Amino acid sequence: MVNTKSASHTNPPCSDKTFSREIIGNRFSIRYRLSSKWAMLALLFLHVVVFNIIVFNILVLTGCSSSEQKKSPPYQLIFHATNNVNDSAPLKIHVILLKSTSGFMSADFFSLQGNAQAVLGNQLVNSEQLFLLPFQHKRFLLEKNIPEASYIGILAEYKQLDGKKWRISLPVPTLKPSAFYQFWASPPDTLDICIQVTANGLNFIDKCH
Repeated sequence: MVNTKSASHTNPPCSDKTFSREIIGNRFSIRYRLSSKWAMLALLFLHVVVFNIIVFNILVLTGCSSSEQKKSPPYQLIFHATNNVNDSAPLKIHVILLKSTSGFMSADFFSLQGNAQAVLGNQLVNSEQLFLLPFQHKRFLLEKNIPEASYIGILAEYKQLDGKKWRISLPVPTLKPSAFYQFWASPPDTLDICIQVTANGLNFIDKCH
């Protein structure tokens, strides 16, 4: 009688090849995780570098724009005249650059007309004269933006002063600061000041015709 032995159900031991595959697989998995981590760090670093470059360029361009805006361009006085503003006679207009308007606005007409320098003293920076001829509807005067001058005084020598607004003053125009996203915008060549001249006097207007 032949004795039969029960078959062993235990798992056979792992071969060397199987163990090597597991080691190689684990190494590949570790290397893959490490390479993925370094790739993410490199990508994050690249984003930071690009962002810093963009911010730096914006700050540089904005700084250049701001420094340009500190140098205000010249301003242009544009006189708009109606017909017969001075009883068919030429109208003489004085343009006076001032440090302050207190002396100009308080002095009488004849003092300013005769000797503005003596009346205004060190408040006066510069002065010019021009003539509006009969039936001349527009006249231009270009002025440099002098740092010492903060105001512009304008005086018109009407033949008859009664009831007429023969004197006006206003601050020297300056550039308005641009928004940060408009750093590429160039400043205007001139700053326009519009003045209406009528038989009743002088007035500033918002827009030139």
